[in-house]
Amino acid sequence: MRRILNAAALVLAMLVPSHALAANTWGTDFSDLWWNPNESGWGANVAHQGEIIFMTVFVYGADNRVRWYVAPAMASQGGVNSSTFVGTLHETAGPYLGDATFNPQAVGIRTVGNATLQFGAVEAGVLSYSVDGAQVNKAIERQTFRANDLSGTYFGAEVGTVAGCGTGSAGFENKTELSVSQNGNAISILTTLSPTLSCTYTGTYAQSGRMGQIQGSMNCTNGSQGAFAAAEVEAGHLGFLARYTVNYGSGCIETGRMGGMRR
Repeated sequence: MRRILNAAALVLAMLVPSHALAANTWGTDFSDLWWNPNESGWGANVAHQGEIIFMTVFVYGADNRVRWYVAPAMASQGGVNSSTFVGTLHETAGPYLGDATFNPQAVGIRTVGNATLQFGAVEAGVLSYSVDGAQVNKAIERQTFRANDLSGTYFGAEVGTVAGCGTGSAGFENKTELSVSQNGNAISILTTLSPTLSCTYTGTYAQSGRMGQIQGSMNCTNGSQGAFAAAEVEAGHLGFLARYTVNYGSGCIETGRMGGMRR
């Protein structure tokens, strides 16, 4: 059974300023450096704002020399949280980098084809594009070169819904203090919900580009326990946010968001 349902609301967005973590309030933020780990040497830079993705791709031409292409307005093909973006791909030419001044009027743009990004998961997708008739389809994933360490104490909240627990569906908003300990990929999150109730989430932390994931379990002082998973773990120097799920078994599932501002 759900460990606590508390109507004393504490709005998470009030605790963690939007500029502290995700820059995109529209849905999952796909901003990152993306690559195919089996083909190191080329990649795509993705900047995601609202329903538009600005992508640059660095690849190689028939002469084996580097080529840069840009798709500055890849639009979502659906509503909020759409996972498909489509746009026109261009090649540019401009003034020599050694020129004393840069003349924007000397920049030329040539349309070479189209580009599509389809994300099957927060951390993986498929990039399809064409350049002068040559069609390319590549599996891509977020590139990780440094892992976050969430260790610290936070003032925050849990906001979500419990369903399938024999009492219908119920929403909740809980004020909580979070204490996070992390040693490599081993992580433990202690949430203090009241003077007599706390819950501990333990598991394995994995980093995918700027996003993290956790797989583990949850145990509370009132005896509640279940399988725990967190996704879209976004950490900044001011705090962190995550989507999470607790499966208590027998169809009883809790889904929500947790996070807070670093003390």
